[in-house]
Amino acid sequence: SVDTGPSSGASAGKTLTVTAFAGAWSDTFTKAFVEPFEKRTGAKVQFVPGGGSEWLTKLRAANGQNPPYDLVALTPDLSGQAARANVLQPLDPNRISNWSELSPVLVEHAGVDGTTFGMPLTTGSTGFAYRKDLIANPPTDWSDLLKPEYCGHVGLPPLTFNPGLEMLAGLAHEQGGSLGDPAANQKALDTLTRLKGCVSTYPADSGAMQTALQNGDAWIVPWWDGRAFAMEQNGAQVGFVYPKSGAVGALTSYYLAKGSANSDLAYEFLSEMSKPENMKVFAQGTWYAAANTTITYDQTFASRVKYGNDVYQGFAWIDYAKVLPQLTGLQEKWNETFA
Repeated sequence: SVDTGPSSGASAGKTLTVTAFAGAWSDTFTKAFVEPFEKRTGAKVQFVPGGGSEWLTKLRAANGQNPPYDLVALTPDLSGQAARANVLQPLDPNRISNWSELSPVLVEHAGVDGTTFGMPLTTGSTGFAYRKDLIANPPTDWSDLLKPEYCGHVGLPPLTFNPGLEMLAGLAHEQGGSLGDPAANQKALDTLTRLKGCVSTYPADSGAMQTALQNGDAWIVPWWDGRAFAMEQNGAQVGFVYPKSGAVGALTSYYLAKGSANSDLAYEFLSEMSKPENMKVFAQGTWYAAANTTITYDQTFASRVKYGNDVYQGFAWIDYAKVLPQLTGLQEKWNETFA
């Protein structure tokens, strides 16, 4: 048989538009998924860099007619809103190879109201990132943020930036409650209020968070494991703690835009993404655990990152459908103490 190269396939010459977070994330994504896909199919992947809120706004504007992207990356705070706005197409798992190898816990959280909407890619765990050279006794659980020895050196993100809300959810979980339940909300906020006078900075995005840790403006912050391990790998004196009562899941999944004219190609790309060898490259490049459960990670990754269904089962997952309608009120109460 004659190998006429990848471009002889039915997908050759077609272009798939995919959203991706900017920077190192996109570079790793290209290496792990885009390059093998383009080589195999002869199709092209066009990236739209940015963030979830902006992508969702544009999907809403398109309203299922000629959407600006075929596949969109969303976190659970936005995927529910997108599905309820009717701008996503439910997925057919039978059209995605290796689907059976994906973590059922992550598949469930990539879905909305029991419908399979997203294919989970990777999950971060929100715990504490801290300066190893400045903190002698690292925290073990969420409430340790109140330790007097950390006072004056705490970085506290607002609730409108994911790690801020995830921190509150972790605290509610440690206290035996669940964020979204008014009593649990109040108890967690009351605990947080005791930090008044101890907060040194209020980082409201990832860049500010990284800078605060690097400069020593904050010695400890609630943050994602992947970001902390990446900083450590780049030579920063940063450690990470998974709180013993449960880290908080920070999942990223891919969704098919309603009205996409390239759904066949999109399914091919999702199948490419689901392969363990590709997900492994992406996971190890970003320090986030991948959804495919058959991966054997390198020792460096496996010794640091906590992963697996048991771990995900133990997460303090946020019920965004319940929490988001209360977010403005929660942030107002937070402002009364900290703004």
